[in-house]
Amino acid sequence: AKDFLAQFSNESIEVKGEGLDKYKRTLANLYTKDSIYINLEIVKKGYAKKFLVDKKELKKFSEAEAQAIENELGLWKKSQYFNCFQSQINYQDEVVTLTNTCDPINIQDWQLQEEGRKKYIFRNLSITQINIHTKNGKNNETDLFWEEKNIWNNDRDTLYLFDASGNLANYHPYGYDSSFFGSS
Repeated sequence: AKDFLAQFSNESIEVKGEGLDKYKRTLANLYTKDSIYINLEIVKKGYAKKFLVDKKELKKFSEAEAQAIENELGLWKKSQYFNCFQSQINYQDEVVTLTNTCDPINIQDWQLQEEGRKKYIFRNLSITQINIHTKNGKNNETDLFWEEKNIWNNDRDTLYLFDASGNLANYHPYGYDSSFFGSS
């Protein structure tokens, strides 16, 4: 991303302020003099995850990220286990269920992430199915506890499961299509 952005140094960039996020950070859309939407280009090229996307641009950014993942661009390299996992997200109860549909896989040092910076690192564990709760509790054979509240956004978010090499093993966005809004 840094190298991509370097090409715009010493050029005029149009900055369209979008307001502040919940942490009081300024959000802005950046455009080149040739009307290239830099924020979207970074996601299209696989240099960043989609994050803090305005509602009117949800579909555009979600599709850009999905294409970058499909084509393994930038940071998106698929794990050899990419088709082995299914995920379900109960964002209201803050529980993720991961199901392994392949032979047993030890997921030690794998990471479960959301769109922001929050991540859960797995210890020595082979799974068929496991529930990851974002509350306090005692880990057992079927349930793990992230012990951090409010991980999954109720409107939209994305689950990323990375293997120990940092390659993507599962990808599960929700809330990025118009049918999600207004559903219960």
